[in-house]
Amino acid sequence: MTTNKDATAKVGFLQKLKSVKHIEIIIAVALCALLIAGYLAYNFISDDTDVETSDGTDISRQVADIISEIEGVGKCKILITYDGSESYEIAYDEETVTTTTTDSDSNSDRTVTNTTTTSKPVTVTVDGKEQPLVISKSPAKIEGIVVVAQGGDDVSVKIDIIDALCALLDVDGSKIKVYKMK
Repeated sequence: MTTNKDATAKVGFLQKLKSVKHIEIIIAVALCALLIAGYLAYNFISDDTDVETSDGTDISRQVADIISEIEGVGKCKILITYDGSESYEIAYDEETVTTTTTDSDSNSDRTVTNTTTTSKPVTVTVDGKEQPLVISKSPAKIEGIVVVAQGGDDVSVKIDIIDALCALLDVDGSKIKVYKMK
């Protein structure tokens, strides 16, 4: 049972909330952040064997799926272009051999030291194939993103899309263009 005091407190809270400028944008950005956090958490928990291919097609599809869930976006298509390709840091096994030769004659002793270092990639066997051991993998740098969305003509939707892509893909907002779908 609610009391009159509880009802007054609720009305006061709602009035304060309504007085905040651009509350709709703040709420939309907060919802986007929650959606992205949930999406990322789901991908870290689930099996991510097909998260990204070398050409990035799966990541474009996944990003389009999550962006289309933002209120006002509707159906959307996303194209991500890359500058180059992924780079890999491979583990190497280095072997250093030092040889010392002493040559003496009647006047002096001469010592020559030669050091030779050889390195070869460390390999592992995966599915019966020998492959180099990858220490780290760096994704290709994103060159630009184009989004075509049903709600792409609404300024607040554009801002939401750009903010979400900046957070999700760690890319500068100037590299993102949003257009209305025909």
